[in-house]
Amino acid sequence: MPLRIAHLPSSDKLSHVFSFPVLQEIYPADLIGELLSQQQTWEQRERKLSQFVMVYLLIAWPLFLNQSLRSILLRLTSSLRLLGQLSLHILPSRAALSYRRKQLGVRLLRTLMRRVCRPRASHQTPGAFAFGLRLMGIDGTLEDLADTEENAAFFGRTSSGDTRSPYPQMRCVHLVEIGTHAIVDTMAAPCHADEHRLGWGLLRSLGQDMLLLFDRGFVAAAFLEAVLARGTQVLARLAQGIFLHREQVLPDSSYLTTLDPRHCVGLQAPLQVRISEYRLRPPISKLLQEVTPSRLSKGSTQHNHEVGKLHRLITTLLDHEQASALDLVLLYHERWEVELVIDETKNHLRLSQTPLRSRLPLLSLQEFYAIVLAHYALQSLMLHAAHTQPGLDPDRISFTLAVQELGDALRLSPLMGHEQVPTMLAQISASLLHPDALVAPRRLRFNSRVTKQTQTRFRRKRPHHRMLSFPHLTFADILLI
Repeated sequence: MPLRIAHLPSSDKLSHVFSFPVLQEIYPADLIGELLSQQQTWEQRERKLSQFVMVYLLIAWPLFLNQSLRSILLRLTSSLRLLGQLSLHILPSRAALSYRRKQLGVRLLRTLMRRVCRPRASHQTPGAFAFGLRLMGIDGTLEDLADTEENAAFFGRTSSGDTRSPYPQMRCVHLVEIGTHAIVDTMAAPCHADEHRLGWGLLRSLGQDMLLLFDRGFVAAAFLEAVLARGTQVLARLAQGIFLHREQVLPDSSYLTTLDPRHCVGLQAPLQVRISEYRLRPPISKLLQEVTPSRLSKGSTQHNHEVGKLHRLITTLLDHEQASALDLVLLYHERWEVELVIDETKNHLRLSQTPLRSRLPLLSLQEFYAIVLAHYALQSLMLHAAHTQPGLDPDRISFTLAVQELGDALRLSPLMGHEQVPTMLAQISASLLHPDALVAPRRLRFNSRVTKQTQTRFRRKRPHHRMLSFPHLTFADILLI
């Protein structure tokens, strides 16, 4: 008689007693199953942990800050365990979790992001539209990774030698819906990849009736042309000394100029753009010079002399009556909402200065996309709450409180049925909209971008520093008395 592999009974399989009904409202179970089938990533044997549960577990992982994946399983199953409905022996080990993560890979999470993460604001959402166009923003950042040889070999470090970066780093560029802070697309690459080149990959998610805001690092004539080809308009910061030819000065003091393919690399045809220039009033500019700049470079001092210089913006909105120079200058500051999104993913979903925890490049990318999916789930809940109170700007809702509320909801998930999800969502919205929980309206302020860090007498960790281990000795064995 041929041998057969014994299968665990259903009562010993976590996937049969564990569910994520709240997350399934945003990432439907049918879609997860469809992607698992399309990519042939279903497990051959279910054992204790299925890939279906693994996907939702990875999305829930960033909501619990610096805990391990198994620690989160213990927290999420605590209600069943403490009620005696779940035994510890059916929880997978750390090795089993790592094995399932390697089987799952990164492609499914990346595809899930492309299928689900879409702009969600309506025309009634405050701060989401301008001149009838949906506001979108692009910006990049660096993510610290676990300091392993595999991560360093794949992603690299921003510097080498005696002053090398303490952690390997991943270059990330996000496309964000400004009104809702939703990350609708992202690109990740080794740290030496060019942000501008990664930005080209995000053009796939642009469409008609959008206005894209970005910083001067992305400005190039060919890039502007490619964005326009998608039906999207542009408003961006412009560096000094370029595009100075004034073909026509408009009544609002902005001027039109035409970019010539003979002088602009990659440009296919002449492109007319509009440029606005402005300065800050001298009394305010003098005060702002005392605000320490964010980065000290090129021999700069503690004073920020850049604020007194001429500031320039470039746009493809050529009609000064539709969008005046003053309106464009005021609107461009909305680009900083992308910086707040980066702050949310770094400082609120996980502790500042804490690298991603995965020790292999594939798993680091998987963890990164899990963070993006978790952030989108949070912003969806915040927008749902904001829409229940007409006229409320989603910026007023506390992101930190949303993290806490969703985490509490996930801990109750094993005890919930799908019919209870609307009640729970209504209660989450009520908590987020409580007057004591709302964030104060934005006000005009200028703060020095500096860090407050305790000084230390310890040396910085370097490769030549030795770490000794004596696994077969005790402290008594090395004493000589």
